[in-house]
Amino acid sequence: MSPNALHFYQREFNLYSQKIEVLMRQIKKFSQLRLIWFLLAIVAIYFASTTSLFWVGSLIGFFMLVFVIIAIQHGRLIEKKKESKVYLQIFGDEISALKGNYSSFYDGKEFADNFHHYANDLDLFGKESVFQMLNRNFSNAGKLFMASVLNTLEKNIDTIHLRQEAVKELNEKPNWLSNFRALGLLAFSKESTFSPDPNTLAETLPKWISRRSIFSNKLFKYAQYILPLISIAVFVLYLLGSVSSPVFLLYLLLALGFTGFYSKQINIQHQELSKQSETLLRFQKLINHIENTDFKSDGLREIKKNFSCKTESASRALKKLVRITQAFDTRLNILVWPILNYFLLWDIRQSIRLEHWKSTYQELPSKVFKAIAEMEMLVSFATFYYNRNDLIFPEILNNGFRVEGKDLGHPLMQSKTRVDNNVFFPSSAQFYVITGANMAGKSTYLRTVGVNLVLALSGAPVCAKEFKTSILRPFTSIKTSDSLSNNESYFYAELLRLQRIIEALKTGKSYFIILDEILKGTNSKDKEQGSKALVKQLIGLNAAGIIATHDLQLAELSKSFPENVKTACFEVEIENDQLVFDYKLREGVSQNLNATFLMKKMGIS
Repeated sequence: MSPNALHFYQREFNLYSQKIEVLMRQIKKFSQLRLIWFLLAIVAIYFASTTSLFWVGSLIGFFMLVFVIIAIQHGRLIEKKKESKVYLQIFGDEISALKGNYSSFYDGKEFADNFHHYANDLDLFGKESVFQMLNRNFSNAGKLFMASVLNTLEKNIDTIHLRQEAVKELNEKPNWLSNFRALGLLAFSKESTFSPDPNTLAETLPKWISRRSIFSNKLFKYAQYILPLISIAVFVLYLLGSVSSPVFLLYLLLALGFTGFYSKQINIQHQELSKQSETLLRFQKLINHIENTDFKSDGLREIKKNFSCKTESASRALKKLVRITQAFDTRLNILVWPILNYFLLWDIRQSIRLEHWKSTYQELPSKVFKAIAEMEMLVSFATFYYNRNDLIFPEILNNGFRVEGKDLGHPLMQSKTRVDNNVFFPSSAQFYVITGANMAGKSTYLRTVGVNLVLALSGAPVCAKEFKTSILRPFTSIKTSDSLSNNESYFYAELLRLQRIIEALKTGKSYFIILDEILKGTNSKDKEQGSKALVKQLIGLNAAGIIATHDLQLAELSKSFPENVKTACFEVEIENDQLVFDYKLREGVSQNLNATFLMKKMGIS
């Protein structure tokens, strides 16, 4: 936990708590004022009813004007309260997160995949997962983007460096981070639930904007200028008496009929515009927040470029859409509609403007939403970094094979109770066989190494004093289980997992193998022979990794492969009839076991 982060979140939480209290008092006063003003208006109009209609009308107009002003201010206070509650939620959730409680954040359970190379074994998704710890995304697209990064990892070292620099810069802007998240939560408030294939804003807007144009034909482009000129000429001639009333009425019907013929398509255009522009405008503050920030790191600058199209920014494009929407809404006035469409061919003109806007900014929504999704992930990583004082940025190596770290810890464990350990793989074709008693820390160590590899190769900070790794992929076998539905035994399921590891290694790509209790579904002799054959094959495929086991016989593999296999262990001591674990990794083979002791303590003889 970072003391600076706790101080910042607690201070902001208190400020917004006080702000909400003030706003609630003001909202209550304005609610009372609205009621009092309404009653006062009724009384005043009643007593003025004996006077002239002019004074009654003036009085009604005055009271209505003041009432509208009160109502607008009341609405603004309610909106400010809504915004303040979002900020309060953000700071309250972060205070809980600093204490290790991430339950208020979405856990990404939909991304869990039992057949993934490492995600299931390393608890990347689901309750109390790595994803839940990191997740500060507010959109479905953002969640999908970060899950994809964690599931695939980055192969380009330059991309990782760009992300690291971006996270470092954002880490220095805690107010910016909280504002970004608050504006995002308000903008994406309708995306309250997650679906792996959601009908999200990121999906619907590009579809709407790329839909086939109706008025793209040159006929309409010429008509919007020529027909209004003819209409004005006919009207002037009618006023001068050169055109008779029947002829004028016939032309009027023809002119309005031209627009009316396309009324169905225009109505659909208008309805979709009203819906989509309202949606787009929800993002205006969020977009302005990004556009108005002068970023220094190259990664953030590249993301910011996506908020412009040709020579204009996304916010200016939205302002143009607002003007088109306002112009389109004018047609709803039944008295104004015939005048506008006779003299200006209004509906078709606004439809052409809308289609031109969609054509000009066709790529903008897609670019903007992708950029926001990527920014969400970087903000998640930056918040993770800001909240902790036990994180560093790893060194990513472009050549060779190396996984090396000092004082690695699992980021989901509290630093006060966590015991950190080292990892050292200077080259490929190296394996550590780790032995130890039950509950001594073997599985935690495997997950610690695996999770930090995932974080490092995603561009996020890692939980360590020092860490460096080459570009590689973890491949694990920790949680293998049988399958009754597929009629698979535990042993067969494990063999299938190992087969997938071998096939992956045969592609020539770099993998870091993490295995826990291999071949535990068979007898000791089979296990010993099978394990030796497996390790020999893994070494032959130039793999490296960790094998954890209770079976001390597997430690004998270091004698069979002295250049490639080393041993390490977690020990347990019995002091005053109690088990004592230090959870420190040390060289050699475990000498102490605890199964018999635990059975005896539980009355099992």
